[in-house]
Amino acid sequence: MNPIKDILVAEDNADDIFLLKRVFGRCRLQARLQFVCNGEEVLAYLRGEGAFSNRQRFPFPDLVLLDIKMPKKTGLDVLREVRCDRRLKRLIMIVLTSSEEPSDINTAYDFNVNSYLIKSGDTCFLEQMFHKLDEYWLELNQRPTCPNPN
Repeated sequence: MNPIKDILVAEDNADDIFLLKRVFGRCRLQARLQFVCNGEEVLAYLRGEGAFSNRQRFPFPDLVLLDIKMPKKTGLDVLREVRCDRRLKRLIMIVLTSSEEPSDINTAYDFNVNSYLIKSGDTCFLEQMFHKLDEYWLELNQRPTCPNPN
């Protein structure tokens, strides 16, 4: 059995958080979800700063699911900062958003996002997406070493 992986989910919408938790729980994947609700929290979590300094409680993630329409710092701002930080730049960053705007998609890829996924309210679709995400990004894909910034 593969070790449990950690996924950081950046999402500010309480309804989406509820839905993602519910669907993820039904999938029974070997992964744990940690949630943050704005761009500043994403960066603090990744850097192990402030409230996120306890790595036992807030382990460094194997990948990040990033909404782009968030308060304080947008997901695109976060993506740009992560890709400029030598300690974080290899981290697998996947946009999971409701935005289908070509400018958002193109900007995310300009900032070297690994994948861009569109959220759906369809629970069957989300279950399939989580299973495929787990299978590819957490099982088949060879992840690079991402030095823990602490």
